[in-house]
Amino acid sequence: MKYLLYIFLLPLFVFTSCDTTSSEDGNLDNMWYLVKVDSLASGNSKDYRSKRVFWSFQGTLMQTNCVDSMSLFFMYRFENKGDMLIVKSPFLYDRVNDDKPITEQSLDRLRMYGINYLTDSFQIESLHGETMILKDRKLRLSFERY
Repeated sequence: MKYLLYIFLLPLFVFTSCDTTSSEDGNLDNMWYLVKVDSLASGNSKDYRSKRVFWSFQGTLMQTNCVDSMSLFFMYRFENKGDMLIVKSPFLYDRVNDDKPITEQSLDRLRMYGINYLTDSFQIESLHGETMILKDRKLRLSFERY
């Protein structure tokens, strides 16, 4: 009889312990491949495909990484405000030696990913299907869904 009780209670505990969290970010949630960077000041454009830079979104966290330097992962908090993407609170993700916040003095480490400020606000110019285009005060970033 005791085992019968366990058989009925086990599924109850399993299913109630599962947490299904869905994001409100729709098309943004994904891994994005940075393919082109345009300078707004000079009008110059640079093909970024060979750099293999990725932005990934899930929940309230964003991660940037470059395939060529797989040991460097940067994490950020982000807010999706419809037509604006706000990226803030960057830190170097390092579980072995502790995460390290990015400061004004270490901000240069993020520039290759298209991040120019500790709190960077991007206008979402396009976010449809397989492409995303973001623009901040300095750059226009073009992405492809990966």
